[in-house]
Amino acid sequence: MPENPRKPSNDRLLEAVFEQWSAVGGSGVTARQVAGIADIPVSSIYHHFGSLEQLLVVAQDHARQQARLWCDEQLGQVSGFAGDYRDFPAFFAQIVDGWANERRGLAFAWREGQLLAATSPAFLQAEGEWRDLWAGFWQVAAAKFGLADRAVVAERVFENESFLHMFRWRRTVDRAGLDEFARGLAAWLSGRPIPEAPWRDYARAEALRELPAFPERDATGARIVEAAAALLEKTGASGLTHRAVAESAGLTLGVVSHKFRTKSELVQAAFEGTYLSGVTRFRSDALPGSDTAAEAAIEQALDNMVGFIAHSVRGRGMDELHIAVARDPALNQFAAQLRYLRGQTSRKLLEALIQGRRQAGNLEAALLSSFLSSLTRNHAGAEGETSRAAIRREFEAVVDLIRAG
Repeated sequence: MPENPRKPSNDRLLEAVFEQWSAVGGSGVTARQVAGIADIPVSSIYHHFGSLEQLLVVAQDHARQQARLWCDEQLGQVSGFAGDYRDFPAFFAQIVDGWANERRGLAFAWREGQLLAATSPAFLQAEGEWRDLWAGFWQVAAAKFGLADRAVVAERVFENESFLHMFRWRRTVDRAGLDEFARGLAAWLSGRPIPEAPWRDYARAEALRELPAFPERDATGARIVEAAAALLEKTGASGLTHRAVAESAGLTLGVVSHKFRTKSELVQAAFEGTYLSGVTRFRSDALPGSDTAAEAAIEQALDNMVGFIAHSVRGRGMDELHIAVARDPALNQFAAQLRYLRGQTSRKLLEALIQGRRQAGNLEAALLSSFLSSLTRNHAGAEGETSRAAIRREFEAVVDLIRAG
């Protein structure tokens, strides 16, 4: 419930949207639910904003304004500081941790805005303004550490790592692992060897030990899980109904309802399917063959990955899973696996780029995975040579860092 019922109706509606974004996500943002939380008539939404969609656009603008104030505050606190790459890890880790925990409500609003932009053109401008905000922040921040020319890499890695840091697994391990991740990023950005990461190695071992045991499905159950995951990717959680899944799977409503009796069970099944397919998000044919000559392998990797990202559909499934895991303790079983077991495909790409000059470790694979996940999230569906050139420039910058390490 909004903190002060005497606030103006439009402020209470905005607070209600923020509350729903944090508590249940976009599927909980309906006119009736928002008006109920704000304790005002549904008609007030249309009186103040014209439509529910416009209310959400205004809410995104309001959240971004608050985020800008937070960013300015962080930069203001270090306004007179001038350091080098060795000072960067502590700053990066604090920004990730502060954003994901101290400004958690804004963090949810940002991610919900990304999901909205994936399906509605009305939110593309807002998403672009979020990107501009963080690009500007990291350009200024990176310059303080002599890393201005690598700012886009820091920005991309922050975008993904701050998402994963919203998960609530083991706070002590996650925070220690974040420090190691930040030290690895600083080494990456400065062309130095990637350091050891014992906390992340420990977390990875624990994640393997705690791998969730998914129920064995018969052919019909597996068919429903696959259809639910595909529907989640296409429409988000709000479109995940028994009837829609039945239609997508080519089954009767009764069969789906018998296998998965509640909406909660159906959502869990969709997340199960999304999780299991997530490890192959980047296709194997995006990787160069092992017998390819070194320079040709790098060019092939660049071309294939740029093409893959440019032709990727802006889906929602994996991002829906991430934000749900961050929000819902019942999905905590996925947290460690999503955060610490990622990078299997990125490791193969990394090995192709390194060409045997050194060993590809778990931390560097996680760094590359984080960069590529953000690059895909930001450029999926990009059209035209200008967009492909932008993707290639960013990827080439990372390839140069990898080869220099």
